[in-house]
Amino acid sequence: MNKIRKPVLVLFLLAILLAPRLSKLDSFVTLDEPFWLSVGGNFYYALGQRELEKTVYEYHPAVTTMWIVTAAFLAYFPEYRGFGQGYFDVDKNFFDPFLLKHNISPLHLLYFARLFQVAVIVLFAMAIYYLLSLLFGEEKAFLVTAFISSAPYFLGHSRVLSHEAMVAFFVLASILGMMAYLEYERRWYYLFISAASAALAQLTKSSAMAMIPVIALMLAVSVFAKMKQQSFGHALLDHLKILGFWLAGLVIVYVVVWPGMWVAPGKMMYEVYGNAFSYAFQGARLQVTHELVPSTFKLDAPASMIKSFFTYLIWYATPASWAGMFLAGIFLFWQEEDVISSVYKRLILYLVLAAFMFILLFSVAQGRNSPHYIMTSYVSMDAVAALGWCGLIGWAGTKYGKTAHTFVITGCMLALILFQLASAMSYYPYYYTYSNPIMRMMTGGTPLSNYGEGFEQAAAYLAQKPGSGSLKVLAIHGRGPLSYFFPGQTIILNLIFLNDPGMPSLLERMAGTDYLVINDSTGSPSARIKLFMDALSSTPPEKVIQIKGVLPIRIYRIADLPPSFYEAISK
Repeated sequence: MNKIRKPVLVLFLLAILLAPRLSKLDSFVTLDEPFWLSVGGNFYYALGQRELEKTVYEYHPAVTTMWIVTAAFLAYFPEYRGFGQGYFDVDKNFFDPFLLKHNISPLHLLYFARLFQVAVIVLFAMAIYYLLSLLFGEEKAFLVTAFISSAPYFLGHSRVLSHEAMVAFFVLASILGMMAYLEYERRWYYLFISAASAALAQLTKSSAMAMIPVIALMLAVSVFAKMKQQSFGHALLDHLKILGFWLAGLVIVYVVVWPGMWVAPGKMMYEVYGNAFSYAFQGARLQVTHELVPSTFKLDAPASMIKSFFTYLIWYATPASWAGMFLAGIFLFWQEEDVISSVYKRLILYLVLAAFMFILLFSVAQGRNSPHYIMTSYVSMDAVAALGWCGLIGWAGTKYGKTAHTFVITGCMLALILFQLASAMSYYPYYYTYSNPIMRMMTGGTPLSNYGEGFEQAAAYLAQKPGSGSLKVLAIHGRGPLSYFFPGQTIILNLIFLNDPGMPSLLERMAGTDYLVINDSTGSPSARIKLFMDALSSTPPEKVIQIKGVLPIRIYRIADLPPSFYEAISK
């Protein structure tokens, strides 16, 4: 029985990882994905032209994402690098028409990119499972890995072309690799897994630097633990060597994976970290501020943003995660080592610190602070919750015999994982639009997502119209979420830029169009935008698309808009 246990767990874990991520992988498009296809296209083109110094995109640096898009090009459109089209301005929609001109579907390209990203996520999930199995055994490693992988918010983001899910798993693998090296056995490849994962996290988003204090704390705790066996000086020197090898591994992987570092390391570092610090502390990129001026750096009071991020954590965590975090808090003070060891407790504390450091980093920054930017915090706290459930299972195991213990473990694991998956599936296919039902009952409301979900349904509705291939549709969030599915012409409507000099006016954009597709994603609207939305609200739409957890989408036939609407927006 023991011989087949591990293969069964691995196969079951792979099924849990793959099935919900591969289902309808090309069924919708989110707002940022077309942008990253363009950026990845420029990266792939730079590789083809041997212009490695152009494989940089500001402060993200999104190198892993661009490699994933490159893999998609190699699988679906390898000829792209040889047409001599140059580099597309990623803020202008010239990339999609170029693909269509060569009979290449942007949606199919995105599908391949998503597929490769899912492969990366699954690979690191298995690495996380392996490292956890060294520390806690196979059953509990399975529970923790399956629990965090099935959490709706993470699950949803892990199957769209985005950096956040990868960063979260890279950071978690790095922490666990270091822990396996310090707590289990000092094998060089555990340390290398940690260093390489940290490098990939940095190559994905520069904000992954928030994990550095966690690694530092792990080494510091280990120094004091070793003082029972050796002097402080020897222990400190030993761990400084570990840190040195870890940093060396990080730098080597960072340089090897990023071609730009081979030819212009100074430029790459300036673009990434110069832009990152400028954006965080000066509120704009270097192309706007032109230089870093430390005297102008300011840290706005982060208290309100910290509170907002913690509120997001509460909203997007499942009740099973809430309960698990509560249990983890209890077991932190549990005295019986046979129930929960000191290794559990240390890992819980490290994960809580990781969650807080990412929240703190984005709370003090002056840039955009979307909830998914702290994906590492969500994953870390879900891992804490899973460890809390592991503690409860361990305690229950001490109360029953071996056979009963096996049934208790199996039953608890299945119940928790099925609950997580059921929570996600109720929001299929937009898993990340999930919100905690207890919070909905307590507040009487729910956060509404606005990443472009549902616009493919608007496209399907319009595609059924007679002569849909010749229709022109003016759409907010039009590029990707609607245009990848609509056979006619999509004209992009960005309300933010309506008043910019040189940009077409709203009336100019509406001229000659057949339909308007819009939702209420205006944020804090200007007086001009508010005037437009108010004028539109007095006209009933032809079609309203309602999706749980998503802003409603309204479809208007331009010919049905009354003269009073045009009079209102012309003021």
